[in-house]
Amino acid sequence: MVTIRHHLIAFAVCTAAALLLLWPVLGGQILFGGSRSDMFIAGYSFRLFGAESWLNTGSIPQWNPYIFGGLPYIGAMHGDIFYPTAWLRWTMPVDIAITLGMALHFVLAGWFTYRFVQALGLSVGAALFAGVAYELTGIVASQMSPGHDGKLFVSALTPLAFWVLLRAIRHDQRWAFGAFAIVVALIVLGHYHMAYFLLLALGLWALYLACWDTERSRTHPAWKPLVWSLGAVVVGLGIAALQVLPFVSYIPFSPRADGGPDTGWQFATSYAFPPSEVMTLLLPQFNGVLDQYWGNNPIKLHTEYMGALPLVLAALAIGDVPRRRMVVALGVGAAFFLLLSFGGHTPFYRPFYELLPLLKKIRAMGMVFYLPAFLICVMSAFGVERLLARQASARSILTSGGVVVGIAVLGSLGGLQAFAEALAIPERAEAVMANAAALREGSLRLLVVAVLAFSAIWAANTARTTKTTSMALLLGVLCLDLWSIDRMFYNFSPRASALFADDAITTRLRQVKEPYRVLDVADSYGWSLLMAYRIPSARGYHGFSLQRYNELGGAQEGWRNLYAPTTLDLLAINHLILPDTQSVSGFHRVIGPVQTTFGTSAVLYERDEYAPYARVVASVAKVPDTQSAALISDPRFPVRQVALLPDSAATPVPVSITPPFLSSTVTASVTSWSPGIIAIALNGAAVAATQLVVSENWFPDWHAEVDGQPAVVRRADHALLAVDLPPGAKEVQLRFESASYARGKQISAISLLVALGMIIVPAWRSRRRMAPTPATST
Repeated sequence: MVTIRHHLIAFAVCTAAALLLLWPVLGGQILFGGSRSDMFIAGYSFRLFGAESWLNTGSIPQWNPYIFGGLPYIGAMHGDIFYPTAWLRWTMPVDIAITLGMALHFVLAGWFTYRFVQALGLSVGAALFAGVAYELTGIVASQMSPGHDGKLFVSALTPLAFWVLLRAIRHDQRWAFGAFAIVVALIVLGHYHMAYFLLLALGLWALYLACWDTERSRTHPAWKPLVWSLGAVVVGLGIAALQVLPFVSYIPFSPRADGGPDTGWQFATSYAFPPSEVMTLLLPQFNGVLDQYWGNNPIKLHTEYMGALPLVLAALAIGDVPRRRMVVALGVGAAFFLLLSFGGHTPFYRPFYELLPLLKKIRAMGMVFYLPAFLICVMSAFGVERLLARQASARSILTSGGVVVGIAVLGSLGGLQAFAEALAIPERAEAVMANAAALREGSLRLLVVAVLAFSAIWAANTARTTKTTSMALLLGVLCLDLWSIDRMFYNFSPRASALFADDAITTRLRQVKEPYRVLDVADSYGWSLLMAYRIPSARGYHGFSLQRYNELGGAQEGWRNLYAPTTLDLLAINHLILPDTQSVSGFHRVIGPVQTTFGTSAVLYERDEYAPYARVVASVAKVPDTQSAALISDPRFPVRQVALLPDSAATPVPVSITPPFLSSTVTASVTSWSPGIIAIALNGAAVAATQLVVSENWFPDWHAEVDGQPAVVRRADHALLAVDLPPGAKEVQLRFESASYARGKQISAISLLVALGMIIVPAWRSRRRMAPTPATST
């Protein structure tokens, strides 16, 4: 009988397995994944901003002004804004909270898998093996390297979702549908790309349980649990509405809008898992690890390594006759999602790309591999069960083990090198040859692991050891094997206070009164690192910035428009960071050359006369959007005299196409500024309508009041925020308030109450039915 003690022991084993890789955390180091990880170059900055805003204002920020001229914080997605890990950042240092959140989900990935497999009716030992195998499998464990905590969250929730749905459908426990709704919400809030395919997998799982599972309670027809499951998904999406609705409303303004640069077949099929890299499931060095990677994708900071034992034991599961239907279902699911992870490398993906909604806006199909990995690890538990029951045939063990040993021997002797060179794309030929030594060493490692794994399997199947000893041997070999590869993807760092320590330039810039903007010409502070210092940058790293700003800055041409004097003026770029000293018209050197905190050389330049963050113009010109960005970057464009409006705009301000342009007698000065809230005083009195142009990106959720009255907010100068000013205007208040976020919060609150009701009401009814009927006296 399985007891709480077994579950606690399993949790302790999963924790110990995680500590094989995470033990430096116990010494105070943090897990940011190294200098190339998304967590280091942007994720920490995003999360720090969100946590500090919450602690200072008691609310989630809605606007991020620190990169790319500003963009919606919620709608554009900035990580786990509403996922429970955000709560940790409100109560402890952000870097510690990030590390703790990832470490906790690392352990939960294993423990939830253990609980799911145990709920399938397998032994504690088999379930524990599957849990540790999934926890340490490459696609889960190596997510620490690129800093993809959201992918780790969804990977950890995957077995929980399968488990809860199993309770709901197989065992007819209605309360579990409410729990499933909450899990669905967590999945969506964790990482919406991963959630997309997990919901597809869960739909297939529900279909199997309702229609083909022989152990399902037949008190209800198959359609009823399917309807309940669909309803739970709808409720779960409703709980996540406070994130989903702003995101959906943002897409039309992003590079992933219909017809945008980040759409279409080429975009959607990038960063898929090439079939030529399937060998890495067993031998990761075949395609090269990290800097030695020579595959089809530009970079690869993770691995799909599965390990010899899980693959061999999953193969042995095929012979499980009593549970063949379940094993076949798991195998078919693994094959299905493996084919999806190949993306455009096979014709299989094309119908899904054409038919499934929003799939044209999703890339990096290689991320889907976590689903085959999970299903294979579950299958390996069935193989363990056969071993412990001494039911695996010697032939099947020798065949599967022989394949692994054969590959290892062939690679050790250099026999796989020619195969690798034949598969490589021409431009990676030199990288393949440079990887030859690593491939031989990796093959020798695999040979050692294969011998140990085969010995443990043989001992377990021939009853040469007790079941407890057999499990200890299998788990020991499993951990040694996966640890030997996973450890390559772990880079620990000192605390964020050291990683993001101030240097001479950041110290100076942090003393400048906001608002202002910096252009880091040579990426001395690459990506979004300046945001961690609350220094607004004209560029950054996000991948989902506003498309209009990308066009204004010339993103497709290396941001060349940002260097135009007119664009520098328009965006209030009053500071430049250059790698070395040089003469810059209109700017003077303030600091440098100095070495930055990140080891690069930098020189800080300041504008001789600050460009205004807000300006009043008396003339506007109407031009098609296809022309405005080029006109603004033209050095002859009178940026301080005229604003460009879309040719379809209706405006009370005089329209002038050619000079001379009217000059405004009104000047604007910012009286208060914080993310998403701006107050501007107007000095002077205009006798006619004018236009206020603010060096902040426009978005429909900006609202304005002029002298306490609602005012028209419009897009000007291709991407920027503008307000219609009546004659005599004195003060402008700007506030970013998302209507979709407000509506989403209401839907989320109602949906959460519905989910809780779905849990409480069935549980209460079940308890009433089970309560003994009091005896009556006669």
